[in-house]
Amino acid sequence: MAEPSGPLSFESWRDTVRPLLAAGTRPDRLSSPPGPNAESSDAASEGGATAAGGAERGTLRFPRPMMALLENLACFRHESRWELMYRLCWRALFENPRLLEDAADTDVAHANSMDRAVRRDLHKMHAFVRFREAIARGGEASGYFAWFEPQHEILRQGARFFARRFPNMRWTIATPDGAAVWDLNSLQFVPAQAYRERPRQDAHEDLWRTYYRSICNVARLNPVAMQREMPQRYWRNLPEAADIAPLLREGQARFAARRQQGDHERFSAAKAVQRSLQSLPPTPGGLQACRACDLWKQATQAVAGRGSERAGIMVVGEQPGDEEDLRGVPFVGPAAKVLHEALAAAGLRADELFVTNAVKHFKWEPRGRRRLHKRPGAGEIRACNIWLQAEIEDVKPRVIVALGATALSALCGLTESIETATRMELHHPNGTRILATYHPAAILRAPDGRGETLRAALIRTLQLAAEFAAARRDS
Repeated sequence: MAEPSGPLSFESWRDTVRPLLAAGTRPDRLSSPPGPNAESSDAASEGGATAAGGAERGTLRFPRPMMALLENLACFRHESRWELMYRLCWRALFENPRLLEDAADTDVAHANSMDRAVRRDLHKMHAFVRFREAIARGGEASGYFAWFEPQHEILRQGARFFARRFPNMRWTIATPDGAAVWDLNSLQFVPAQAYRERPRQDAHEDLWRTYYRSICNVARLNPVAMQREMPQRYWRNLPEAADIAPLLREGQARFAARRQQGDHERFSAAKAVQRSLQSLPPTPGGLQACRACDLWKQATQAVAGRGSERAGIMVVGEQPGDEEDLRGVPFVGPAAKVLHEALAAAGLRADELFVTNAVKHFKWEPRGRRRLHKRPGAGEIRACNIWLQAEIEDVKPRVIVALGATALSALCGLTESIETATRMELHHPNGTRILATYHPAAILRAPDGRGETLRAALIRTLQLAAEFAAARRDS
């Protein structure tokens, strides 16, 4: 890549100061700022005193954030940059290797301010470069030309973005400091004087301006905010800038007309927003977009409850398992078989119930190729509680069966053991009776003797739920 003839490069500055830093030359002993054109040998000899121990040429190492900062500082349009850059390097080598972490340091604060200015200028270059087609003469390949006037010497930095963005297009970006030329293979820098003549318009410009006018919402144009993001100094090189003033006038005229018609109060009611809110899917559908906790990152999908929308009994488990996570249906894994057997023994049918979980996403940890269930935390239970309460509000069950401690905590905030909770009279905040019992998964994990005891307790609780539901229905 050829060296630019205009702005001085970071690479040449680095080559200049490397021997000075290797010799440990203090910044205050340099006869002149160590710019890219300085004679490093003379500066080093005039620097005289060196830091104790010095630094060998092969040991000059800086962390990546320091190198990125220095590269941006080299673009800042002020001669003091070279002196500041050298001082930062010397201090990081000989005083404080973690210098950049001290945001209160005067040099670091100054450097960070300059760095932000350069980054902002790079952002504006990426946003406001406009290419025009340049028709070649004499059989040469056509290309695209853009003129840009940056605040800082960012041509080398900014051109890399366009080389990545438009690798299959011949283009030139010219600035007052020089020009970057991409020939499909390499990026080169040439003097700016070679591009005094530049195309002022191309065949696609009217199409671009039509597109810009069509997407501009004139009723919501904020001139102050617009000029903050798109300063007027860039307008003379933007084709769409000719449409800004007419669009502003059109927006003001439309707003004035609405006020004269007396429609401004209804207009300010945000009808489009209201229509959008009305078209949103119901609560279970919105569950898929829930990001209230981090469980969604590992889960395949959120699993909402299923069953009769007017079920007398709601059964609440802990969370989806591996199979439920893949299929999107609650209680279809091994624990579901135990639950269905208990329902049959209690004289209940699954289609008469509404079955759901306290937590809607599958929490797991890897164990070889398996996804092993992991108990949800209190914060995750609280984050998901809005969906459980919405299901209770929609179904309005006459009795709720809490399967396990997680469901019990989500429904009424208790942290008691299930054995203790089975002897308590529990109610949901809305007054619905809650019956606590063991989760079918606990029955699967329990030893043979204990498992049968838990199974009997589950069946008995479901029978009680049926009795309570029938009593409430008849009352």
